[in-house]
Amino acid sequence: MVPDPLSPIAPARVRVLLLPLGRIKRSRFFDFTERLKPENVVHLGDVSFDARPNRTIFSPLAFPAGRIIYDLSTSLPPQSQLALSPFELFREPLMVLAIADSTELGRGCNTGANSGNGDGERGEDGTPEEKDFRHLLREMEDVREQFPKALVHQILLFDYMQGRSSPVLPNDAIAVPPLEQSKTTTMKTVMCDLSSLLLAEMTSFAKSLRALYTIESPSSSQSVITTNGWSSWASDSPGSLSRRNSQILPQAQGGRGHHRMSMPVHLPSSPPTYPGSAPGSQPAFPPPSGTRGPPPTSFDQMPSAISGGPLASGVTRSSAASAQRDLTLERISDQGFGPGSLSERARNKGKARVGVVVGSLYLHAGRWVDAVREFVESATIARANSDHLWHAKALENILVSLLMLAWVGMDFQIPQVCYPVTEKVTSKSAQQTPSSSATDVQSTRTMASANRFVSLQNLASLIPDLLNIILNLYNRAANFAGESLPQLPYSETIVRFSKLMAAVHLSNGKLDDDALAFVALNAHPLNRSKLTPSRVLISPTRIEITALLFRALPPSTGSNLTIVDHTLILSGICSVLSSLGFHRKKALVMGELINVLIPGLVQARKIGAAEMGMHPAAGLAAWNAGSAGTGVLDLGEGDESCGVRELLGVLGDAYGVAGSTLGRPSPTRRNTHQPSEVIQDSRVIEANYDDSDEAVVSRTLEYGTLRAFGNLYLKMVALRSCINLCEALPDFQGIIRFTAELLRTAGGGVAPGPSGIQAITGLSKEEQVRLATNISRTVSAAAKFGLKDIDAEYWDDFLVRGVEVAEHPSWKAPVPHAKSELVVAGAIVEKAEKSPFIYNPFLKKPNAATVERLLITGESAEFQVVLQNLFDFDVLIERISLESDGVKFESDAVSVILGPYRTQVVSMEGTAWAAGPLRVTGCVVKVRDCRERRFPIFKAPWSAERDVKIKRIGLAAAKPPTERPISTTSKLKDPGPLGPKPTILELTVTKEQPVVVVESTSLSQSAMMILEGQTSSFTITLRNLSSSTPVDLLLFSFQDSTTTQLQAAMSNKDISPAELYELELLFSHKQALRWRRKEQDVEPVILPNQTVTFEIEVLGKPGLTSATVQVDYAHLGVPRREVMDRFYTRQVVLPVTVTVNASVELVRVDILPFAGDFGWVKQGQRDNADAGGMGRIIEGNRHSTRDTKTRLKEQEEKTIETLRQRLGRTTDARDYCLLLLDVRNSWPQPLEIELQVREPAPTSTSLTLPQPPSKNGVGETIREDAYTATDCLQPGHTSRLVLPLHRVFLQNPHAAIPTLNPANQRQFVVSASKVSPDLERASRESFWCREAILKLIRGFWEEGQTGRRGSIELRGVRLNPRMVDAVRVEDVSIEVFIRESPESASVRQLGPSRFQVYTDELVTLATRIHNRTTQPIYPLLRLQPSLRNQPHNIALDLSKRFAHNGLLQRPLPLLQAGEVAEDEMGICMLCRGEFEIGVSIEEIRIWEPAGGENRSEGGDAGGLRGRGGGVTGVVQGGGRARADTSALFMDSSVLGEKQRRIWTGRENCVVIVKDRVGDRDDSSDDDDDD
Repeated sequence: MVPDPLSPIAPARVRVLLLPLGRIKRSRFFDFTERLKPENVVHLGDVSFDARPNRTIFSPLAFPAGRIIYDLSTSLPPQSQLALSPFELFREPLMVLAIADSTELGRGCNTGANSGNGDGERGEDGTPEEKDFRHLLREMEDVREQFPKALVHQILLFDYMQGRSSPVLPNDAIAVPPLEQSKTTTMKTVMCDLSSLLLAEMTSFAKSLRALYTIESPSSSQSVITTNGWSSWASDSPGSLSRRNSQILPQAQGGRGHHRMSMPVHLPSSPPTYPGSAPGSQPAFPPPSGTRGPPPTSFDQMPSAISGGPLASGVTRSSAASAQRDLTLERISDQGFGPGSLSERARNKGKARVGVVVGSLYLHAGRWVDAVREFVESATIARANSDHLWHAKALENILVSLLMLAWVGMDFQIPQVCYPVTEKVTSKSAQQTPSSSATDVQSTRTMASANRFVSLQNLASLIPDLLNIILNLYNRAANFAGESLPQLPYSETIVRFSKLMAAVHLSNGKLDDDALAFVALNAHPLNRSKLTPSRVLISPTRIEITALLFRALPPSTGSNLTIVDHTLILSGICSVLSSLGFHRKKALVMGELINVLIPGLVQARKIGAAEMGMHPAAGLAAWNAGSAGTGVLDLGEGDESCGVRELLGVLGDAYGVAGSTLGRPSPTRRNTHQPSEVIQDSRVIEANYDDSDEAVVSRTLEYGTLRAFGNLYLKMVALRSCINLCEALPDFQGIIRFTAELLRTAGGGVAPGPSGIQAITGLSKEEQVRLATNISRTVSAAAKFGLKDIDAEYWDDFLVRGVEVAEHPSWKAPVPHAKSELVVAGAIVEKAEKSPFIYNPFLKKPNAATVERLLITGESAEFQVVLQNLFDFDVLIERISLESDGVKFESDAVSVILGPYRTQVVSMEGTAWAAGPLRVTGCVVKVRDCRERRFPIFKAPWSAERDVKIKRIGLAAAKPPTERPISTTSKLKDPGPLGPKPTILELTVTKEQPVVVVESTSLSQSAMMILEGQTSSFTITLRNLSSSTPVDLLLFSFQDSTTTQLQAAMSNKDISPAELYELELLFSHKQALRWRRKEQDVEPVILPNQTVTFEIEVLGKPGLTSATVQVDYAHLGVPRREVMDRFYTRQVVLPVTVTVNASVELVRVDILPFAGDFGWVKQGQRDNADAGGMGRIIEGNRHSTRDTKTRLKEQEEKTIETLRQRLGRTTDARDYCLLLLDVRNSWPQPLEIELQVREPAPTSTSLTLPQPPSKNGVGETIREDAYTATDCLQPGHTSRLVLPLHRVFLQNPHAAIPTLNPANQRQFVVSASKVSPDLERASRESFWCREAILKLIRGFWEEGQTGRRGSIELRGVRLNPRMVDAVRVEDVSIEVFIRESPESASVRQLGPSRFQVYTDELVTLATRIHNRTTQPIYPLLRLQPSLRNQPHNIALDLSKRFAHNGLLQRPLPLLQAGEVAEDEMGICMLCRGEFEIGVSIEEIRIWEPAGGENRSEGGDAGGLRGRGGGVTGVVQGGGRARADTSALFMDSSVLGEKQRRIWTGRENCVVIVKDRVGDRDDSSDDDDDD
């Protein structure tokens, strides 16, 4: 650790000057000095004493427990400090060590360097090592001449190995073996030997001091400039003290000015001999020139400086005659006993002053007890003679001596002279001995206890008072001319003892071992302040220490302090304030320190440049171009610039500057002793930067906390001062760093968003531009001087606000698919004609976010990087590239100029070279004049959150908040403020894929015209542009303009289920475009650079205006069944414009029931023809035709005849109805139309969905059993076609209307609006009847001129309740008839339900009931006879007109499903007339199946099993059908509760009753009427 120059024990240190000697490398010199520094404390018990009797004053044997503390330095103290010696003897070097490197001996570098210096050197012989060593000795003589005041001049020859060619070392040279050959005590032994020489030389010096009559006080106004930089006291002027070590014998010839005052002027009688040499022996090396004789060995040999003898007069006075007399000596009165004598008062003052200096020697020598004795005696004399300056210095040194005694663990007593006195000490006569003599010191006040602990506490209590006494004495001394203490030692004294008091305070008011270790060795004491209840109770308090410390501040004017001294004082004040925790006060002092340094540094640059004859701006380059490759800018460890940056960083911490810790040296420093050029090239930035996401987020949180701390204006003022200081040094790295920090502090450190967060810069536009220019100019200047990697740290961590993949072109965008979609695609191709609805996943619009995050191996992709600039100047980005991890990825580096105060998008290309996951984690950006670094992606807006509650005050508020428990009982922790969340762009790189384009098409301008219902086709040709990748997967998908309309309509939640079904049917089964495959079993493959042609079929639909052919293609590389997980396709799209014109439109639809007599007439005609009575029947028909009110036209007769043939012999006309269709020709050309109706399948008794249209649409053949109606429609004409339609039976007419879209996955589709159950039942019945009709009919049209052919859209048929009743077959059919008895011919059937009987004859009335449902019923038969064509009251009066055998209303047995039952009852007509017998069946109760009984297979919504239409049961695993309770519940909630049903006969039985009188005539008349 570097010794603290302001340490409280600094006066006890011995300053040693280390100098390089001879040829030695800089790194080697510093290595050797580092080996000496650990041994700077030497125990006197380890030091060998000097056996010479005249060297025993400072013998180590007198106090073995003492220690000598060395202050090893490689530079001289400042001139202002040297002027204070010997008042403060520790300021000048007492030892000069010349360090030489033995490995450089014999290399010929020093040989002949000074060959002309003497004749004795010209012919000298010896080895090269001896020659080089003699050259070192000559250089050492120059060192002695340059530093004559040092006590010891010694050569340390490092890495010396004794060998045959090695020279013999003289006494003033010490050999130090290499490090690998050294022991642990080697360097300690060297330091002990040097200490022994120092103690021996101190004896001579002390004797010389004793011979002086007085010592002048240092004055702030005295001139201290000399040729060698030493003070006037240390010069060789008359009246001053000249010191030379006694190891070198005096020179035979020399002036008296080179002798000490105590040394005789005559030459020694004996020849000079070196210490340790035998008498008469020749030394190995001749004595160096300029050596002097040994000092006097006794007091008698010294000339008295006080007496007026001839020796003194001849020596001292003669020398003083030619010199200027000191002003202080001139003020001494001439009163005394003779000429030149001094008064006793002056003599006592001189004695006290000499005693203080001698005591300082004892203090340096580790003889602290003797030092206390000397200081006490001197302080007593000085106090008695009002010598305030030296009195205060003696007290100060006493305190230092007591601290040293306490440090080594010895008991001590505080002298009485240290305590304040209440009465003024009366002055004594000149002849009286002072009261505090050496004898009185031994009898000073004894403490109550000799315990060391008590002594330490007493000393700690005395320190504040003693310091006040010392400072008061210094202030009193300023009232005397020439006795004023300079500002430097005055301020340093205050700082030293403030540090002492701070150490006591930090040790809880105790002067313990920790505090003493801090005082003596500059070790940091244990901070125990947190262990005490309150720091206010600790004495001395921080306020007291601070009040004392600020007395050390130099005045603004009149201090005459040099910049170095001023800086030293202010630095010491900052150090004490920092240890006390007053960081803000320390910042204020540091600001003053910077203000002191700046003008001094600027002036130094000007003076230095002027001395070199250069401009100050160009002087730095000349300084750096020094010899041996070492320039002022080659900074290493320990250089001043590093310390300045740390100092400025501490200033920034105090003000809360964001990023003030940046730029500080990292803990692991590089080797300082490398060659300068290696250090320069390897230096990048002092701090080890971490640009990971975690580090940047943590740093951002820290910056946010610091921005909320302190005042922005003060921060910017502090940073401007730091910039000015770095410019004055000049320190390029510091200029760049603090300029960037100023921009960072003013920027706000936010990521603004579209709303809420705004970015406000605290600098004007002009200053922002000036700072940016300053960075650029500094970097350019550093480059000119050869400094590399001098770059700034960019001031905004939110530079990158987003990275996205640019949208791929539609024909190159990869679309991901699951393996299941590939299976569905195969089903679409293979089963498109069988399945009513198959969802095509390839028609789904791909997710834009998913598509954008897909890359293709080997294909470049465009990335868009969003950058922000919150400042009002342009930012030149030299290069920016993407950083990623995962598969191999290469990003182009682009340059861009980022405009002022904006967000800008930058595009760049990137290519992935392997398939797999890819993560884009950030951007690597090189901003001009800034360090190339990584920036994370911060996409979301962010700003630092301020704490609502104040948890910390002072500088603690500048620290980032830590996790803390939410409450005392909760285990959860408050995570603190959330930092910005980095965004990572996740990408997936697929394997290489082909690129397919549409090369040609058969359409002209991609447009075509067709008619409604027409089917046309066109071809497209696809080319594979890839040179190596084939296409082995091709999937065609189609979209048209009607699709969007249908999807929009289907998304409406208010449409009825029937309308939704119709829309879904049009969407799924009537697609406008279809791929016509030629070879079903061969999958198409497009080889590289090859073409393939495909045929597309188009169906004319109303509303079709445009269509799109979408081809999804890919290269799987494996069979489809071996695709593991996902695959990716590309799309090529061909838009087609389609014009669909109207052809044949369905205008009106009607359904009429057939009369039962229509078929009965034809049946009767055939029966009579078979009997041979054809002529009578025809004649009867003619007679009947004449009586008919309407006469059919010829065309109608022909149609009716066709209908009769259609019905057939055994067909009942009541099973048919008439379908009337009105169609209109909307095309301007005649069209042939054709309508077909077919019979339903015999076994088709259930409801089924319509099948999809055939593949060739209009090319189906006409079935033989189909009834066909044709007509030729002229343009604009309408024609009605009549078709016989077989009535249909609906097994479950109230089944739920299903949905065809599996995406809905709904079991039932009900009306969205709230309708009554009756309306819902009617709607469902109409839906199922319509579907049944549409399965039986179809129509086509054909244009004769062009051969166009298409189908007629018949799904526009809508049924009303009347039509439904006409076309539907009842669930339970009831037929009432008069059964003709074989025995009697009284019953005559005139029609299907028309009979003739005679009065008073018993006939049988039969009722036939057919249960067509799938469930048994419990019937109740109701017969209702009445008179026909009579009022209601008369028609029901049958008591005398109608007789029946049995009840007209009676229950019947259980009627099973599908069973036909008959009931008979005898009736008798009692009068003539027409009777009408109505019949109805009513359920007695609802039939419920018994437990375990399976319900009928037909009760599942008309055969809609598995399609969402079943309502009765679901069969599982071949077992019994499980009741579908959810379906039943749905039906009951929509259709209402199930109730008993009633069925009524479709036709009433008409009975014509006649009398038997005149049967022949009546029968004839009746036949005519019929």
